[in-house]
Amino acid sequence: MKIAFISDIHANLEAFESVLKDIEKKEINEIYCLGDIVGYGPNPNEVIEIIKNKNIKCVRGNYDDAIGFEKESCGCAYNPGRETEVGDESINWTIKNTSKENKKFLRELPLYMEFEKENLRFFLTHGSPFDNLFEYIKPSDNAEKFIKISRYNNSEIFVFGHTHLMMAKHINGKVILNPGSVGRTKDGEPLATYLIMDIFNGIYFYEFIKVKYNVKTTIEKIVNVGLPVELAVVLALGKTYNMGKAKINSRIGFRL
Repeated sequence: MKIAFISDIHANLEAFESVLKDIEKKEINEIYCLGDIVGYGPNPNEVIEIIKNKNIKCVRGNYDDAIGFEKESCGCAYNPGRETEVGDESINWTIKNTSKENKKFLRELPLYMEFEKENLRFFLTHGSPFDNLFEYIKPSDNAEKFIKISRYNNSEIFVFGHTHLMMAKHINGKVILNPGSVGRTKDGEPLATYLIMDIFNGIYFYEFIKVKYNVKTTIEKIVNVGLPVELAVVLALGKTYNMGKAKINSRIGFRL
């Protein structure tokens, strides 16, 4: 069977639709989402409705938690100053522009999932097994952290989101994966990323996929709905940047 893993859609409808179209071509049996359906982007309700209509199984990300429970902060590791302001503005805007029904949906998402497919045991969460919402498991982390994860339980395959960076680590006969981000990549390319795993009776192959989408449309939406223009710059660059040093106004133009 084939499983697609997606993560960190962040209310980017254009990226999400492009990924789903790509998935449809590949005869995928199931789709799992590693959280952060909303936040940063201009289409929270539309993205949630697609998740529900397609019955995509999801865990709760830190942004989903913040919006669902109407918190003041997502708990992100922002730098002080403008970056914190942008994060707070995004949270406030998304709370105001997400329906009560969809907030309830976000609140009720599980923090993690465990299941077995084709004699392989999976563990899914947004952050890490030790902090489901907030801990970052980065490709650059030391070996001790990955050893600790591999010993967490008897799962053979761990899949996390949160970092927006694609990752594959093999340790102690187990694999630790991250599909990257559908809606807000951080690897320097303005693309959407996801992961496909093909499994049969305990044997598996995986592949990271990059998909083009209409970044210009998403950027225009971000500016038009009144979200911070810095969020549009992140999408144009395909990575985050030091918002404290760059002065940007709403008259910014993009050539994409």
